[in-house]
Amino acid sequence: MPRYTITIEPGSLTSADEYANLPDEPGWRTELTNGRVVRMPAVKDLRHGWVIDNLVNALSPYVRRNKLGGITYQQEGYDITLPGDEGQTIWQPDLAFLRAGHIGTALQMIARSEYVKLAPDLVVEVISPSQTRSEANSKAQRWLAAGTRLVWNIWIDAQQVDVWQPDSPMHTLSIRSVLDGLEVVPDFTMPIADLFIWPAVE
Repeated sequence: MPRYTITIEPGSLTSADEYANLPDEPGWRTELTNGRVVRMPAVKDLRHGWVIDNLVNALSPYVRRNKLGGITYQQEGYDITLPGDEGQTIWQPDLAFLRAGHIGTALQMIARSEYVKLAPDLVVEVISPSQTRSEANSKAQRWLAAGTRLVWNIWIDAQQVDVWQPDSPMHTLSIRSVLDGLEVVPDFTMPIADLFIWPAVE
């Protein structure tokens, strides 16, 4: 299904403040990319949520137990506008991790009712059927350019995870591999097969 780009007025760019005040549209999700609001259809594949739930069940207790930082979900937006961009960019990753050293700064921005102007340390995206590999790769590269240190792009049908890091070539992990938080989430590991466990069928 195609995506649709909308603007407040023809030819104008939408600011972060305008974006924050747009009314909800049932059946659509949005993000702001270079000042343009992009509408995306709601995900039809329930496995998208199950994958995130499987990851959260492993990652969240680990982060909390070791006081490493905080996790956010698809509803929370990050301002990852880069110098020289035509307009502002507010993206909402399926899951993100902010290390403890960033939490204080994030809370200050929240207190000012601003989008958090920080790139998450870890970004996780479950790639939807409406996204092409080129789009997924471009978004991962944009996260890295904004300061993200680790991106996991999860492909449901292939049961693979693309791992992106700054200054390193992307590499793909198979279902027989293990996710590794590296220095971003130290010592966290999870078998990739555990991402793709679906609820029991009666």
